[in-house]
Amino acid sequence: MSGYSDFEMVSERGWRRGLSNLIDNEFARWWKTRMWWIQSLIWVGMIGFMLSTMLFGAPDFNLEDGLMIYAVFAGIFPAVAVVIIMQGVLVGEKKDGTAAWVLSKPAARPAFILSKVVANSLGVLVTMVVLPGVVAYVLFFIRTKAGLDPLSFLAALGVIFLNHLFYLTLTLMLGAFFNSRGPVIGIGLAFLFMQQYLIGLLSVLRHVLPWTLVVPLNNETEAVVPALLSGQPIYSYIPIVAVVVECILFVLIGLWRFNREEF
Repeated sequence: MSGYSDFEMVSERGWRRGLSNLIDNEFARWWKTRMWWIQSLIWVGMIGFMLSTMLFGAPDFNLEDGLMIYAVFAGIFPAVAVVIIMQGVLVGEKKDGTAAWVLSKPAARPAFILSKVVANSLGVLVTMVVLPGVVAYVLFFIRTKAGLDPLSFLAALGVIFLNHLFYLTLTLMLGAFFNSRGPVIGIGLAFLFMQQYLIGLLSVLRHVLPWTLVVPLNNETEAVVPALLSGQPIYSYIPIVAVVVECILFVLIGLWRFNREEF
C-alpha cells in the first residue's frame, strides 16, 4: 500500500478519475524498482545468447531458419513471463486490501484496471520486445553483412508485442474473476501451451488464436512474424485483427467483472 501514499489531487472525471495518478504508481512498479533491468537482462541475454550460438556457431547457417527460431523464442518464452508477472497484479491487490483502499479514494474502477494495462504493456514492450529486438537486429546485421529490412523488422516486433498483449490482457481478466493466483497462472499457461493441440482439433482456430502470429504450423510462411522478417507475404491478416479484438474484449470483460467486485 505504501506505493499509493503520495497521491495528488487530479481533475479527471467519470471513468478517468484518478487515471494519471494510478498510471504513475503502476509505472513506479516497473521503472523505480529493479524489475525493468532484471527483465531486460533476462530477455536480452536469453535471446542474444540463443541467436549468437545459432548464427555464429553453426557452420551450415540458414537465415530463414534463424529468423523462424527468433520468432518462436521471442514470441513464446517472454509470453510465459508475462503470465507470471500479471498473475498477481490484480489478485494480489484484492487479497491484501490495496484495491479496496485505492478505490475508497477518488479513483474510478475503470481507471484502476486501465492503469495496469497501460503501465504493464509499456514495461513488456520495452524489456521483452524492443531491447531484445535491437540486439537481435544487430546480430543479424553482423552475420548477414546487410541486415534485415528495418520497417519489416519493426512490424514483426509490433506483432510480437501484440502476441504478448494477448496474454497480458487475458491474465488480467482472469485476475478479475479469481481471488487466488493458482487458477490465474494455471489457466494462462495452459492456454499458452495447448493452442497447438486445439488448432489440431479445430483448424479454424488458427485464425483466431495468437499461436500462428509467431509459431509456424507447417512452414515458415504460415506464421506472421517469420513471414515479415523474411520479407514474404503474410498468409492472412485475420489472426492480427482477431487478436486485437480479443485483447479489447479481455479488457472489457475484466472491467465488467471488476465493477461487480465487492470490497
